[in-house]
Amino acid sequence: MESRSIWQATSPSASFDTLASDLSVDTAIVGGGITGVTAGMLLAEAGQRVVVLEARTIAGGTTGNSTGNLYATVGASLSRLSHKWGPETMKAVVRSRTHAIDLIERTISQYGIDCTFARRS
Repeated sequence: MESRSIWQATSPSASFDTLASDLSVDTAIVGGGITGVTAGMLLAEAGQRVVVLEARTIAGGTTGNSTGNLYATVGASLSRLSHKWGPETMKAVVRSRTHAIDLIERTISQYGIDCTFARRS
């Protein structure tokens, strides 16, 4: 029996053409996971000509098998982080995670992304 993550089981499938010729772009991104696709989106929004190159399936690797936790770090984790790396690094981590969640929420709204999940039968 094949096991698939909720992301893989509920996302619409999309097919993309195989790269068949040279391209002229400002930025080529290798890897179509969440980081590559997000970087491509942000660069394209900034006016860059971007191509994202993926050997297999967009978001089919680590991204597609992620648990997809979206939260700002709180509690004992922050205390350990501050103790090990200092309070400024701890604050930077919290800001970074908060900005990431804000970016995801803005992207969902901007592109009208449907975040409902199909129920498995």
